[in-house]
Amino acid sequence: MKVIDIHPITQTGTNSKEHFVDGRPCFSPDGNTVLFERTGKGIPRAQFWTVDIQTNSENPYYKSDTYGCLRASWTWNPTTGLPQIAFTGIYPEGDNPTSRVMLLDENGADNSATHLTVPGYQDAQLSYPAWYPNEPALLMTNYSQLELLKVNIISLKSSVLTPNNYWSGMGTLNRANPKIIAYAGQTKGSGAYHQKINKVLLQVGQNNPVVFSDPAKGTIGRTPWFSPDGNIMAFEAYSTQPKLQIFLKKVDLANPNTPIIHVKGPSSPAQHPKFSPDGSRLVWAQNDGQGKTQIYMGTVSMDD
Repeated sequence: MKVIDIHPITQTGTNSKEHFVDGRPCFSPDGNTVLFERTGKGIPRAQFWTVDIQTNSENPYYKSDTYGCLRASWTWNPTTGLPQIAFTGIYPEGDNPTSRVMLLDENGADNSATHLTVPGYQDAQLSYPAWYPNEPALLMTNYSQLELLKVNIISLKSSVLTPNNYWSGMGTLNRANPKIIAYAGQTKGSGAYHQKINKVLLQVGQNNPVVFSDPAKGTIGRTPWFSPDGNIMAFEAYSTQPKLQIFLKKVDLANPNTPIIHVKGPSSPAQHPKFSPDGSRLVWAQNDGQGKTQIYMGTVSMDD
């Protein structure tokens, strides 16, 4: 298993001299478009852009005059038949809450997204939504309590998924088996919560999670994302150098110690990998070390 044909798909061609910061990409449902967030050069708060993966043509997609737009999750809403995008809205300091889960209809007008208000969590810092595959529900992080929630966007019923002896950051779920979730987390006995001591944790149902990323002390694992068939997880972690890189690992519940495979692209910092809907491609954000971050894409090859 490896990733080949690695290349940038944003800020290329006529835009190659730009120095935007592009981040947290995701694919459209048909796999032809990548949605990502962009800041820098006249963009005061993060907004969404799209890039066509065949032509590398970039276009503004959505922005707000009030909040920044972060970490989109794009899927088909099964209850209405309308495509929707869930994302994190970051409001100005002093607003309550500053981090909110927002819902946007596909191709919705600027400023049109609605705040998903969850009963019992009106003031909580809710972030990083991810869609369940066959029900109108989202997995999201409650950063006020460092726990993962499942929220039905119709009934607004919610449940806590992670054990109370663990802190959890950004999470994801296995589309082939949504009872399997993964997240960047740590035990509560590890001191104060800090992203730089997170591991990628894999949890099945209500069982205690197991460490999925490198368990060695001093290593970290974050931003996990399952392939559509649930058999592979991509995540970011420290490699042999002190820079975040992208890694892949097979998901085998009977053998959790399958090899961790480094995606050998540029050596500069890389974050937030996502698979295409058919699992054939992987995208992520790659920093050039000089203030410019591009979206990169590669082809997933199962050949050794």
